[in-house]
Amino acid sequence: MARAAAREDGEAITGVELRRIVIALAAGWAVPGLGHVVIGRFRRGMIFSAIILVCFALGLLHDGSLSLRDREQPFLSTLQVIANAGVGIPDVLARWSVYGETVYALPRDASLPTYESRSRILRHRARSSLSLYGTAYLWTAGLMNLLLLFDVWDLGLKRRD
Repeated sequence: MARAAAREDGEAITGVELRRIVIALAAGWAVPGLGHVVIGRFRRGMIFSAIILVCFALGLLHDGSLSLRDREQPFLSTLQVIANAGVGIPDVLARWSVYGETVYALPRDASLPTYESRSRILRHRARSSLSLYGTAYLWTAGLMNLLLLFDVWDLGLKRRD
């Protein structure tokens, strides 16, 4: 039997409230801080948005690695891609800017020209002396945004203020 989501006070959540929370979660993933704005926390949303987007921009400026899933290291490379993708639409735009397309994995066949071009871009960005810092900024921005989605969930359920 399915159990309805409940607030801390035990009161059930209506379908409209749950829909609003889900929309806030989707918006918060797509555009950092927008989830907080949707649930009525404009100031908090703008502050979080600024922090995450500045962190993401610093990562790009320091030649951070926009990770690609690699079949030789599937578990770790998948975690790296998730950390990058946590920023939402800014990650999609950055990948399009860096790789010329929105791409999240190296091709399976190493003989393909796209495999070599994507590998070359990754190696070129990794040569920068600041690349490790840039990558850390990118992952931090993505993971911070994913953690803020839990805050949106709790605020939407009115578990805290």
